[in-house]
Amino acid sequence: MKNKSLYEQNEKMISILKKNNELMEILDYVETLKLPNFYIAAGSVFQTVWNYYDKKDFNYNIKDIDVIYYDDKDLSVDTDIKYYELIDRFCKDKGYKYEIDVSNEARMHIWKKEKFNIDVEPYTCSEDAIDKWIATVHAIGITKENGEIRIYAPYGLSDIFSKTIRPIKHKYNTKDIYDKKAKSWNERFDNLNIIEW
Repeated sequence: MKNKSLYEQNEKMISILKKNNELMEILDYVETLKLPNFYIAAGSVFQTVWNYYDKKDFNYNIKDIDVIYYDDKDLSVDTDIKYYELIDRFCKDKGYKYEIDVSNEARMHIWKKEKFNIDVEPYTCSEDAIDKWIATVHAIGITKENGEIRIYAPYGLSDIFSKTIRPIKHKYNTKDIYDKKAKSWNERFDNLNIIEW
């Protein structure tokens, strides 16, 4: 996909994602929940593309479905759990064997303080969170607007198409976190081009 315009890459990405019926059904279901500023993000999105080019099942070695949203009016963990249970039940009813992860990005600074005892600035929206994830392939989300798929990819799509793992050196990211992620991807997928931290 080198030398392709961003528009062409975007269209190609959407055409590939639409072939992953499980992912599309989950996206359609999440849309009905009316989560504010929501995306299905990260692995299930970019790994669908890798599997397409590797001629493997679209969901080969995809571990989980990450659903993010942004609601700074409701920071309750119970709300995340409620949405998790709904999406998990939908997937189980369909026979889909994913782990489900649901996160309100408006409360991530609270979670990181509680879990890791680190102080981080609150995100301002879901896109702000995606901007700061660990690698450029990881920083991807899909949502629905007026029935159409919209992609958010702040670092473009070239690294996804070329299977290039490139770090995002945000102040809260570390070499250890990056290396762990890259190692996990490298163990599950073929022919990755891993750029060192």
